[in-house]
Parts: sequence; C-alpha cells; structure tokens
Amino acid sequence: MPAQQSILIDERGKLWDAESWQLRKSLYLNGVEGDVSAPLINNLGFVGVTSRGNNAIIRFNPKSVSKAAIGALYYWLSVRSCTRIGLTFALNGEGQRYEIFASPRAALLRIEALLDQEHRLSWRPLYAARAGKLSALSGRSALGVLFELWRETSGTFVDSIYLPLLKQFAADRYVQFEPRAEGGFNIPRAGSGLHIPDEPARRALGGSRLEDIADKDYAEWAAQFYSTVVESQQPRYDHLRAYINWPRAGRVERKYSRMILPCRTPCGRKILLGVSGALAEKRLLADSF
Repeated sequence: MPAQQSILIDERGKLWDAESWQLRKSLYLNGVEGDVSAPLINNLGFVGVTSRGNNAIIRFNPKSVSKAAIGALYYWLSVRSCTRIGLTFALNGEGQRYEIFASPRAALLRIEALLDQEHRLSWRPLYAARAGKLSALSGRSALGVLFELWRETSGTFVDSIYLPLLKQFAADRYVQFEPRAEGGFNIPRAGSGLHIPDEPARRALGGSRLEDIADKDYAEWAAQFYSTVVESQQPRYDHLRAYINWPRAGRVERKYSRMILPCRTPCGRKILLGVSGALAEKRLLADSF
C-alpha cells in the first residue's frame, strides 16, 4: 500500500512536511504539541494536503486562504495523476463540508467557485503553473532549439555559443541563476528582452539575488521551481500565469512558458538557465487558470 503523505502549503506558496520542525520553528511553535495544521489553515491562509496513491484530501478555509497557497496547489495537482480528490472546508460559520471529485480540474473549478462566492469577485491565485512536457517541444520552436542545443553540448554553457542563439531564438528572454551554498540564487546575468514593464527593475536584475527583486512573494514562489532543478539536475518546462508587482508599474499579469536547464560553465561552475517564451498551451491554461 502506498505511503501516506501530509503537507502544508503556507501563505507564500511554500510546501512543508506537515510534521516539519523547521515550520514550527519559523512560526515560534516549537513548544506546541500535537497537530498545528488546523489553526494554520483556518486563520493564516495555509492549505493542507493529505495524499495516498491517486487519492488526495485538500483542506482549506475559503475566507482566509492565500492566493499564493492556491497557486502552489494548482502546480502540486498538475504533476500528479489524482483520480479521487476530497475537499473539506467550512463556509460562513457552517459546519465542515466534504465533497469528492474525480479529477484535479473539477476540484480546482470547485475551489474557484467557492472563493468567488466567498469574496464576491472573480478570484484567481496570484501565481499559478502547469507542468509541460519537454517531449512536446518542437525542434522548430525557440525553446525546442535551445533544448536541443543543451542536449548537444551536454549542458556546458559557453557564452559564444549560447548567447547568440538566446538572442536569435528567444529574443533575449532569459535569466541565469547561480545557486548559493547557503541557499537562494544569485542572478549573474539577465537578458535585455525580458518583458518587465519597469525598466530600472529590469536593469537591476543582473548582479542581484532572486530574493531581492521587488515582488518578494513572486520571488519565493519562483525559487521553488529552480530549487527542484538543482536537486534533480533535470530540465523542466512549465506554463505559468503570474500577477507580478513592479515598483513603477504596479501588478502586471504575465502568461508565458518557461524552460529551466541545469548547466555548468567550462570551468565547472553550476548555473541554471531559465528561458521564457510565448505561452505555448493557451487552451490548457484557459481551462484551469
């Protein structure tokens, strides 16, 4: 029988093991015994997920759940083949409700309807992602060309080879990331073609750190994707929708597809290459985002 897994998604979209002592420490709950998930879900905007095999139970509070937590839940569901999903929640002071769905899409649509009902507006998470398939990349597409280059070079990033092709095929929409030993990412270089409506913020990317960009919540959410590539040393491909807050432009919606490639320089330094392009699966995202 598959093992049961219990996680908590915090108000910034970060995933934690439900028994994590680091989570308790970060919330000053070290001395609190027993299950602490209920108050975190009910009052602080967390989402709780318990899964076993293809079954999952999702706990949330429609009144307090954060958009970042729901966005992380979108992604968590998108990379799993759940065939039975239970939602448990309470509305307007009523008792706890339980509803069961046969697909992630049906469960997410129900969650959005509940949040629309609770907040009386068209409710969407600030950041959401769907996992794509690298095998679906066309060799004639911008990301497909760069993926083939990555395979041909065995992930060795040589400026004179990559930079001209990034400009030609990806319109210079790329960011290099360098993982730090203590955690987090430096940004040694960022392309000039990134769709950032705040020019000073765009220029400041190169030479900065990911966690120092203006929208801290977006930076923390995005860092999770790059961290998984560092851990797995495998490329990944995602379709994303984000409402990013820039100091001089406010919150701006961006829909795009992005590929992350684990690379190394000729001297052996490990870096990640994040390349963005036009949203590749508009229909898929329209159905669920």
